[in-house]
Amino acid sequence: MLSSAPTEAGRKRIADAADLVVADRPIAGLSWSAYRSALHALMGRATLEDDTHPAGQPAARPPVHHVVREYLAPDEGEGYWDYFQLTDELSVSITDATYRRDHWISVEGGRFFKVRVLLSGRLLRPNGEVILQGPQAQLHVCAGERGGGYSIAGGAATKLVVLHCTPELLARLGLPAGEAPYPLHALTEREGAGGLALTVHLTPELLRAAQWIDASRFSVLPAVRTVYLEALAMQLLCHTVTGLAVRAPHENAASIPPRDLKRIYEARDHLAEHYASPPTIPQLARMVGMNQTKLKAGFKHTFEMTIYAYILQRRMEATAQMLVEREFSVAEIAYRVGYEYPANFSCAFKRYYGCSPRQWKRT
Repeated sequence: MLSSAPTEAGRKRIADAADLVVADRPIAGLSWSAYRSALHALMGRATLEDDTHPAGQPAARPPVHHVVREYLAPDEGEGYWDYFQLTDELSVSITDATYRRDHWISVEGGRFFKVRVLLSGRLLRPNGEVILQGPQAQLHVCAGERGGGYSIAGGAATKLVVLHCTPELLARLGLPAGEAPYPLHALTEREGAGGLALTVHLTPELLRAAQWIDASRFSVLPAVRTVYLEALAMQLLCHTVTGLAVRAPHENAASIPPRDLKRIYEARDHLAEHYASPPTIPQLARMVGMNQTKLKAGFKHTFEMTIYAYILQRRMEATAQMLVEREFSVAEIAYRVGYEYPANFSCAFKRYYGCSPRQWKRT
């Protein structure tokens, strides 16, 4: 697995690289059209409009070697945002920063979608409620004038990988207009549906792709980095779309009575909080007031996984975060996520992520 923590030599290479363009204007939080225009302008290119290229001719690509970096102002905190324009339909941003205070990022309206993979840190709603806590992933679809937004939690080292995508990118995946899974299908509807953010299952493949995208800034030759990043970004997108199609949350939930569905979600929320010492299925069923057989069947039907698989998923996600933070030993993490024996924990982790916790911790 590629390291997500670059060496000092790696940091110096990118800091001194001739391909680095330092932004002379704020980029994070710009409207969709302004964001694209700013990247093209900073790379010395004119804004690409839909009618720029004659019919039948491929769209021009930006220079393959440029990365635009936006540094945080000293009073905001420390760190930066890196931006890579890969094609006219796809760009990638990587946030590697620690804000002093909660920092609001506006997601202005337009017609686009974003896949966010938060490797570390927290994203918050305006009321302070946690939207994502790394490592987690989210799909944000905007098909209207308002897109929404989020705050990056202050005081926390934040590492966030984001794919910024136009609806045309779906055609490259072989998805005809109107046949993309929920909620991507809203991009092809005439009436704007505003902004919708949906947490997606962070599979090992999704997590690795995001980590490799982050590490590529320090480990991949600039001349080939755009091709490498595009391949990883498309891999990440394919896994996201596949997960949406398999999950089909609204279709699955439609056959369950609303009262039972509410109880199933209550059970899920309790497990999300108490994954280290979860109740037994009979105990959980009593807590939410539901027959345990019905609960097990309804849970699997709604979330496309068993109750046990969901507990394992939450344990592994929490483990990955603690390994990234490097504050605890492997044995300490095992006890914290609910394993009595570290050896059993290590075996479960290796089956889930494909490497041992110690190998992960050394990267």
